[in-house]
Amino acid sequence: MYLKKIIFSLKKTYIFFFATVLFLNFTTLNTKSSIFKVDNIEISEPFELNFKKDTVIDKAFIEAFAQLSKMIVLSNQSKKLKNTKISEIKNLIDSFNIKNEKFIQNSYIANFEVNFNKQNTLLFFEKKNIFPSIPRKKNILIFPIFIDLDLQTVNLFNQNPFFNEWILKKKNYHLLNYILPNEDIDVISALNKNIDNLEDYNYENIVKKYNSDEYIITLIYKEKKNIKIFSKIKINNNTKIHSYTLENIDISKLDNLDDLINKIKNIYEDNWKLNNQINRSVKLAINVSIMSDDYKKNMEFESFLRSNELIAEFFIKDFDNKKVNYKIIFNGSPKQFLKIISNNGINIDTSKQIWEIN
Repeated sequence: MYLKKIIFSLKKTYIFFFATVLFLNFTTLNTKSSIFKVDNIEISEPFELNFKKDTVIDKAFIEAFAQLSKMIVLSNQSKKLKNTKISEIKNLIDSFNIKNEKFIQNSYIANFEVNFNKQNTLLFFEKKNIFPSIPRKKNILIFPIFIDLDLQTVNLFNQNPFFNEWILKKKNYHLLNYILPNEDIDVISALNKNIDNLEDYNYENIVKKYNSDEYIITLIYKEKKNIKIFSKIKINNNTKIHSYTLENIDISKLDNLDDLINKIKNIYEDNWKLNNQINRSVKLAINVSIMSDDYKKNMEFESFLRSNELIAEFFIKDFDNKKVNYKIIFNGSPKQFLKIISNNGINIDTSKQIWEIN
């Protein structure tokens, strides 16, 4: 760690002090050891004469990279990654673990955990002009409301195939964890009274019943084999509207229903990713100092810098027996940096030219 070198060097002679400074200037540029972990990757392969374990491992790497991409990259940008070579993927991997290896009916089956180097992965996306997002999980209340225009009915809890299937079709790479409302007669009554005005209806009173100020209202209109999806998404005090139609789709077939649910979820995943997108083209240089004798605070600050995706890099610019001065390259604005600092319980004084951690 940086600080161990600092404390050690401060106790040595003047010559060794400057030798250590020189060493730090050339070697402490931080590439961050933190990772993107992708687990529960199950791969199976026929156990035959030409069986090669390396082939199985490569398949796990490819699948892990695909899941990571779906987790942190907008769906319309994922096409740029479709033909990524296995050699490129391997360059992004720090380590991997094989779990639960077994042989069943002449097949080899194993579960993999793959750890991608976070900094190398973000740089890889940057070179392809892709802005990834911070993979933050989030619980969100959702109302999938099914309106059958042929029957003139509004269904939320009962006779609603979307309600029944919504939770069952969770993908490993999904960041949103959906919470379905408990059955409530008053909610159904309110929806039926406003069947002709559901898109403009104020859902705040309904949502309050479930102690949430963030939600997704999904209106699925069915008329014969035509489907219209209208979504009202309220996250982080922002409300967005999304609408689109599909023709000639038979949702009585489970495969079609599942595909439609996945398409809707991709829209919501993209919306959430946009809230956490990393713009690597923005590189803000920030100088921060900490008292050099506060070992614990230095370690905690370095741990924060390593774990935050918006920190492109950091290094120790200089130090003496009073202060350690860090230079940080941040992918965002000063306001964003200070908000992140505050959210992590770090006190910072910005009144001086070099900001100080208290």
